[in-house]
Amino acid sequence: MRLLITEEALELNTGHWPNYIGGLTSAFREQGDEVQVLTHSKAMPEVLSHVNGTPWYSRNCWRDSRSQGKMGGLIHNYRFYRESSRFVRQNRPFDRILALTVRMQHLLAFAALSRSHHIPTTTRFVLLFVQGFGRFTAPGQPTNFPRGFSNRLAQVAFRLMARNVRKGRVILAGETAGMCEELTRFTGLPTTLFPHPVRFPELPKQHFASAASSHKEVATIACPGFARHEKGSDILHDAISKLLAANTDSRYRFILQWPDPFELPSGAWMNPEHAILNDPRVEFLNDALSPQQYDDMLERSDFVILPYRASSYHHRLSRVAIEAAGKGIPLIYTAHTWTQEIADLVGGGIRIEAENVDAIIDAIQLAFRDQLVLKKLAQAGAPKVREFHSAATFRKLLA
Repeated sequence: MRLLITEEALELNTGHWPNYIGGLTSAFREQGDEVQVLTHSKAMPEVLSHVNGTPWYSRNCWRDSRSQGKMGGLIHNYRFYRESSRFVRQNRPFDRILALTVRMQHLLAFAALSRSHHIPTTTRFVLLFVQGFGRFTAPGQPTNFPRGFSNRLAQVAFRLMARNVRKGRVILAGETAGMCEELTRFTGLPTTLFPHPVRFPELPKQHFASAASSHKEVATIACPGFARHEKGSDILHDAISKLLAANTDSRYRFILQWPDPFELPSGAWMNPEHAILNDPRVEFLNDALSPQQYDDMLERSDFVILPYRASSYHHRLSRVAIEAAGKGIPLIYTAHTWTQEIADLVGGGIRIEAENVDAIIDAIQLAFRDQLVLKKLAQAGAPKVREFHSAATFRKLLA
């Protein structure tokens, strides 16, 4: 296939874009696809090298204040349409045009591109939505859709695309089943689940053949990713403090990534307490980890705990959950978050039933008690995770 990926956020060597798009493009090219990637016009050399990209877009709506607000968003749509259209017209026809993080600043542009007479009817557009249009209401409840300017404009764009969506020229996609459901409710149009591709390291066949054969007396529980309020790091901190104070037999070890304090909704800043910082049962990783260091952390972990708040992660994907599950590590996760989709794919995990300290402690203790069963389930389900969340599965859907 001849593919075009449009991503103005490929500018700095930060965020998920370079690794995510770099991994996808490498996999596509290995399959013989011709891939072109349009980046920001001032993309860093290492970003261009990583994705083999072409500097193109004049603005990055994630960083440029001129692209915010009502008028800024409309102007950005116009600029994005004009710049994308110019590149497409100057090149041979593409089989697929991919937008992997669609925002409001792109929607009208893609509605116009999909109706353009300058683009062959054989070209299909894949629009992937990481951010939705709904507002969180309560755990386990459907989102609702505010009647603001942004959502009204989005519905205009979807009406303009509707015919092409139904014909298959435009594919509306989400990374999670929850996001697809929300998109369908908002647009009244069909959507497709495109799994988030992860390039897993090769593992020996026996890695998934042998489950834990004995109950560990000390379990290591990791929480990968920098500490944040939306990730429930403050509640986890208090749960660990209470749990360790009550368990002098040292059944638990924790690994936390907490390089900097983070802001709470009250405006206060959260730092680990002195007692936790000096407890040998808690290991703090305060630097950005290399891929090898990150992999080593997962290898040392008996469980990965993800106490994410449902208000932030009800439809939002967690790459670390995929990486852990793909290595056969059992997950401890908050109810009514996207991570339930991974747990269902694996066939098991431990749910944190409420967003409070005692619920986290209960989940940790249950995981420790049932560790043999959980490990067997996780190891048996890992190949399914690796297959579903692969570039090969993503490519099949494209084709």
